[in-house]
Amino acid sequence: MKAYFDNAATTRLCGAAADALLSAQTVFANPSSLHGMGLEAEKLVSASRKDVLSAAGGAGKGTLIFTGCGTESNGICLYGAAYAKKSNEGKTVIISDSEHPSVYKNAEELQRRGFKLKEIKTRGGYIDPDELYSLVDGDTFLVSIMTVNNETGALYDIRSLCSAAKQKNPSVIFHTDATQAFMKTDTDVGRSGVDMMTVSAHKIGGPKGVGALYVKNELIRSHSISPLLYGGGQEGGLRSGTENTAGISAFAAAALDCKKNLDEDLQRINGLSRRIKDELSALGVRINTPKDHIPHIISATMPGIKSEVMLHYLSSFGVYVSSGSACSSHHPGISSAALAFGLSKKEADCTVRISIFRENTEEEAALLIKCIADGVKNLIKMYR
Repeated sequence: MKAYFDNAATTRLCGAAADALLSAQTVFANPSSLHGMGLEAEKLVSASRKDVLSAAGGAGKGTLIFTGCGTESNGICLYGAAYAKKSNEGKTVIISDSEHPSVYKNAEELQRRGFKLKEIKTRGGYIDPDELYSLVDGDTFLVSIMTVNNETGALYDIRSLCSAAKQKNPSVIFHTDATQAFMKTDTDVGRSGVDMMTVSAHKIGGPKGVGALYVKNELIRSHSISPLLYGGGQEGGLRSGTENTAGISAFAAAALDCKKNLDEDLQRINGLSRRIKDELSALGVRINTPKDHIPHIISATMPGIKSEVMLHYLSSFGVYVSSGSACSSHHPGISSAALAFGLSKKEADCTVRISIFRENTEEEAALLIKCIADGVKNLIKMYR
């Protein structure tokens, strides 16, 4: 038996997405072709766009730009907003101090190119709207704050943060990376008021290689976002290149399947999360619980055992967790998100991420807990 608890890195392809992938293989023509087969492909892409847009609460409010991944969507957002208008040059971008590398590193690159960068604190998994209000000024053109932190599971009040930013500067563009939040909590763009939102297929049971960026209609009309690359003009001119028809279709199928079962899945995941937290706490493992959070992600600090050691120990028994963001796995170091949360360097170095999704079972949770218990008992001796 194996127990996969690294779902924040990627999820298993769900049955609905697998069926959609297989079915779409027959719709192989280029969606930009004007002949009958091309129109059939374009029709499938359009229907899928409508389904994912509806799942995000954006029907009638904006459009969905299909991309290759969440990282690309975030890049289009940051660079597209920065370079859309010459008047933005040298002006300010605000992000949180624990953003995903695809936002953080691109924001740092903008800073190297002459833009100003401000960071808002996320200590304890909380972002203060009043602090954001104080940071925003007349030079701020973009605020990008994730909905759910990919390492701690912290759930930020995007609606209040967006309201605070726009109250201070109504022209500011507000973007949220909802990659870890989509189909796990409320990410309705209408209720949150955001201008742009990033989502990704492989975090919700869809295939890798497909992401999307929601863009509010007003941004399109005012030319407030520009493409990174120019080409054939697909995706409203914002993401040229032949669309991944089969992947897009599978993305929509996964979103619809998640939406249909959302309440039932959340109830079960909540139960699994509570069990894991309670039983690990009894072992002396510290659970880093944000002020508000989703149950899908558990940040757990081992008692004096380095996360990499525990990760490999668990892996040897077929139990899979993470030591942080998978997108940074080839550049090991102390997690900036853990430090921003308030952990010391030593604590951050002993922290693992357990991430749950809809297919995890009670039996898998029991195996996870047993193996961590064995690991705490056997490995702690190495550090004493």
